[in-house]
Amino acid sequence: MPVGSLKQLLALTGEERNKEGLQPGIPYDSTDNQLREWLLAARLATKELNNAELKIAIKGDAKEEYPTVKRVIDILQKQKVNRFFLVTGLRSEDF
Repeated sequence: MPVGSLKQLLALTGEERNKEGLQPGIPYDSTDNQLREWLLAARLATKELNNAELKIAIKGDAKEEYPTVKRVIDILQKQKVNRFFLVTGLRSEDF
């Protein structure tokens, strides 16, 4: 979710927020890489509040193209995050 859209999203009810297609994802392109900022903020908050490292998972399926996943991995590695989960199927407990 782009930061600029958060106010509108938070004004919706929980049911409205969960409608399919409403949340487009976090921009990660070179001109507007909000994913980098979201990850950094989440990692710092987790460290400060829980004194623990944030566990990160990248979820994809057979339709996901490799360059997209590689771009997300590159963003993580630029922050020196080299431990993360790759999720390709449904698991009821972990994710």
